Amino acid sequence: MYNLLMTAGEDDWDSPTWSLSTGRYLEHTVQILRNRFEILSPDTLQQLKQMPALFAYEDFRDQPATVGRITEIQQLQHELRITLAIDPAVTPIPQAVLRTLYQDLDINTRNLEHCRTHWAVKDIDLVGVLVRANLINLPLLPPQPRPPKVFISYSWDSPEHRQWVALLAGTLRSNGIDATLDQWHVRGGEDLAGFMERSIREADRVLVICTEAYVERAIGRQGGVGYEHTMVTGELMRNVGTAKFIPVVRQTSRPATLPTELNTRLYFDLSPGAEYPTQLQALIRDLHNVQTPIPPLGPNPFQ
Repeated sequence: MYNLLMTAGEDDWDSPTWSLSTGRYLEHTVQILRNRFEILSPDTLQQLKQMPALFAYEDFRDQPATVGRITEIQQLQHELRITLAIDPAVTPIPQAVLRTLYQDLDINTRNLEHCRTHWAVKDIDLVGVLVRANLINLPLLPPQPRPPKVFISYSWDSPEHRQWVALLAGTLRSNGIDATLDQWHVRGGEDLAGFMERSIREADRVLVICTEAYVERAIGRQGGVGYEHTMVTGELMRNVGTAKFIPVVRQTSRPATLPTELNTRLYFDLSPGAEYPTQLQALIRDLHNVQTPIPPLGPNPFQ
């Protein structure tokens, strides 16, 4: 079996996450498989993530499809949000080539399945179809690592600062980091406190954007910043050695100031200046857990 995810969004599969209306899950899926996968229990979620996935575009887009895995599935009130990883060993499949495989892949053109954004589960050996079409020469597609998931905590200092945070989050996403930001992920009517708690809990790392205003509000436990920082403090107290929370400084005054709970932590300084590109690259490396190479240990010159 395989997952077929089809979208009309331009360049959707260049992003590490994708959202789909809950009602379009299991469209164009035979009834026996609908019965099997319609309830998204932990076991079902695990089965879906173990299957290979074909990430395709609706026919009019004329963009290549890619192959990989679903690495995470988040159930929201009215939609499903997935995290995906593309398999670098599989060359993107041009739309013209994919069209010739629709029948073999059980993509029903009579019902205009190739023209509909949806998520289907197909009882087809995706790897076998691709091997017979000379698109891959692997007997199995290995699991793909999940992109690092990052939540950004910040204060709404000004419209300019909100835009700066959004640009930072966009830069992280373009570098393979699944950044969560309230500006993108909070829907009208959604409970903000619940969003903060869930995002901090589910994130691998939390970036704490430390402007002067953020530090002041965190120390004074003011507003949303104060509430978020109370959660941060609670987790730090439960796990003193955690490296989950990363201070990111954006300040004009010097020396830089941090909330009391974070002032002994290594921070990245993204304040305007010549060091910004270097510090940003170091942050991205850290989020991907790419260690700085350590020179080899040489022999004792006195022996």
